[in-house]
Amino acid sequence: MSLNKVFLVGRLTKDVEKRPLQSGQFVTNFTLAVDRNYTNKEGVRDTDFIPVTAWGRLAEILEQYTGKGTLVSVVGRFQGRSYKDKNGKNVRVLEVIAEEVSFLAKPQNRKESNTASKSKIEEEKTDFIDEDFQEITDEDLEDPFTSTK
Repeated sequence: MSLNKVFLVGRLTKDVEKRPLQSGQFVTNFTLAVDRNYTNKEGVRDTDFIPVTAWGRLAEILEQYTGKGTLVSVVGRFQGRSYKDKNGKNVRVLEVIAEEVSFLAKPQNRKESNTASKSKIEEEKTDFIDEDFQEITDEDLEDPFTSTK
């Protein structure tokens, strides 16, 4: 049995930019600054800069709703790949492929110039209809280990 699952919490080091591929799918590469759990000899937390790749709709959402300094959590898998650069040299890349991203806080140093985008987010948060939700019954709340279903 094997398991390849990565959980990270950190801040984006720059604004995310998606790129279209020939297939029509979008991809974005960004770096996540993740502080270590301990301090060094000088009493400062070291930071790791971890490359992350997101595909498809996730790449579009990241570009639209995040910016440099946004605190996010990333769930994904660790992946290695290699390619030849312009000079014909073999290059090996280790990166996290994002499967889920959660926005944890606004960017620390981003200007509030994106008001139109913000209002759209608020609109999306509150634009639900009853059909979007399934009613929970008392039966759903029963303990699954004692249920006689």
